[in-house]
Amino acid sequence: MLKLIESQSAFFSKFAILRKNSKMDYIRQIINELQHIYAANEARNIAVDIVQHITQRSRTQVLSNNFPPLTNEQQNTLKSLVERLKQHEPVQYVVGNTEFYGLLFKVDKRVLIPRPETEELVEWILEETKNEHSYLIDLCTGSGCIAITLAKKMPQSKVLACDISAEALDLARENAQNNGVDVDFFQADVLAAGFAENLLQADVIVSNPPYVLEHEKGQMQKNVLDFEPAMALFVPDTNSLLFYEAIAKTAFQKLKSGGSLYVEINQSLGNETVALFEQTGFTKVQIRNDLYGNLRMVKAEK
Repeated sequence: MLKLIESQSAFFSKFAILRKNSKMDYIRQIINELQHIYAANEARNIAVDIVQHITQRSRTQVLSNNFPPLTNEQQNTLKSLVERLKQHEPVQYVVGNTEFYGLLFKVDKRVLIPRPETEELVEWILEETKNEHSYLIDLCTGSGCIAITLAKKMPQSKVLACDISAEALDLARENAQNNGVDVDFFQADVLAAGFAENLLQADVIVSNPPYVLEHEKGQMQKNVLDFEPAMALFVPDTNSLLFYEAIAKTAFQKLKSGGSLYVEINQSLGNETVALFEQTGFTKVQIRNDLYGNLRMVKAEK
């Protein structure tokens, strides 16, 4: 315990010294504190994000040293946030938000952090959905990033979104309000019998469901495994396509003729997912790689 107190004292004193130095030293000090956790480039990006959050200045302003010296209160906030980062908490949770498809989303431990790969899924939908008055359903919505982005980019369309978590839906509704869109959110379990009964016929159904296999936990970083909601991540090794089976059945029943199902997938289960959709009765099943070259998205037409 004594060593911990000494360590914290030394950490705080470093920031106190910074009052006399260049403001860019805040970024350098944060990098030093995080270098044992993150690679140099990632630590630098996180450091800039933290200073941006505290100063409420743009990235360009922070990098050009264009912000006032931190107040005592801001310095105390900085210390607190860095301590959270040192416990491997994701920077998105630490600052409380993240950007997705040019929009700002509030995120915390109730929901997964939106990823760039999911932006690509949204882009695919926007590229191919020509009807301005479409009816779209987002299953397992989480933060609402997919549904809200579609509603923002397709303002003449109707968007419905569901999740099993009431807490996630509270946050999704807040995100919808903050982004000025109207999405009809409701709580439901896509795996439940009779889930599809009350859904209307849709032009597009999309989902980014849980797809990480239990045995893949050992490959995951601590900031994901210890902080992001497990129920939104994992499926049993013995039933890896659990959600895709339910979603495929729902989509085949509720999509209009010519409608499309879009899903994000586990890169190791691409062929299996395609085969499942074809067996369900879908035609023109396509699979796409993400920006990292991994099999990540499937589209199936009814």
